[in-house]
Amino acid sequence: MKYLVSLIMILCVLSTEILADDIVKFKDIFFQRIEVPNYQIEQFTPHVKLEMNYARHEVKEEGEIAWVKRSPYVKALEIDLVFTKYPADTANWRTNYHRLLNDRMETLFQVDPSLKNDPNIKWNMYLQTSCASEDQAKEYFHGFVIKYRPRKVRTLDKVTGTKDMRAVLNGYARIKDSTVFKVMERNQQWDNMLVVMDWTGSMYRYGLQMLLWHKEQLKEQSASINHLVLFNDGNSRKNWQKKPGKTGGIYKTPSHDLEYIIKTMSFVMKKGDGGDAEENDLEAVLTGINHLNDFRDIVLIADNKSEVRDMELLAKINRPVHIILCDTDEEAIHPHYKEIAEKTGGSIHTLREDFYPETASSETPVFRSNE
Repeated sequence: MKYLVSLIMILCVLSTEILADDIVKFKDIFFQRIEVPNYQIEQFTPHVKLEMNYARHEVKEEGEIAWVKRSPYVKALEIDLVFTKYPADTANWRTNYHRLLNDRMETLFQVDPSLKNDPNIKWNMYLQTSCASEDQAKEYFHGFVIKYRPRKVRTLDKVTGTKDMRAVLNGYARIKDSTVFKVMERNQQWDNMLVVMDWTGSMYRYGLQMLLWHKEQLKEQSASINHLVLFNDGNSRKNWQKKPGKTGGIYKTPSHDLEYIIKTMSFVMKKGDGGDAEENDLEAVLTGINHLNDFRDIVLIADNKSEVRDMELLAKINRPVHIILCDTDEEAIHPHYKEIAEKTGGSIHTLREDFYPETASSETPVFRSNE
């Protein structure tokens, strides 16, 4: 039976209200109304699907069993109710949308009554718009997606491998440090970014923070990272083999696919994890500048405890470099990073402060704080 999930029809129903173009109230639940061509779950988002057939409200058994088994150990954070907006012509509506909405909600609350009165759950109503026929609409997903987090979350002092990375992205663990999160929150003016990461052992937790922040941006369709470049300082080469500009261990990855990024990070880990006191930061920055396009701001995630082995390359960088400096305090910023920020017209950012060069011509960089 054909139906349209356009919420204009709700105007005729007293128990449902359109409060704004994108907010709908139904039985004291506020839905964010979102139209998409075809609903897709975000990558690395723990979830259970309660699937229902087209124009039906009965939930498939496997989804109900999965949630009943998991619900004692997790907390629902967000619930997506997914419809298909077909047909687009309101003259062809046949299904009673309001009844279907009501029946689907009642089915959900029969599966788990605790979801009904939880004020902390965010509710979304997705309307899929790209289907051109009823047969095609029947192939789309319909029903609920419950997104959750574990009730108990581990706190990691350091990240040691792929297992830890996936745990953080899936919400099963959190990182003790918050340097990158804080810097990104303070500097939302950065856009179309080329992000260059020191991806050596002590820096995994900081690069992973950037990936977790990026995941949330992808979810909100406001991603501002265009490219990622990872460097491990030479793929486990001996120190005497590492020449400025030719150290290697630099890898590029597109930013739109989190799974691809994780696999690249894991690969770079296996190729080498640093080990030397110096790192090839500038070679990595230049690799991004010379081989990538379509970016505006350059952000370098760097280790304050490591020297930059290739400072002689600094003259080749003619764009501002904004440095997120990790494992530091504001009184002991490494002079190499001060020089990079000063000579490129960039900036330095720590857990608590943002620093900007006073002048681009000073022989000894003098930085002012944003405080």
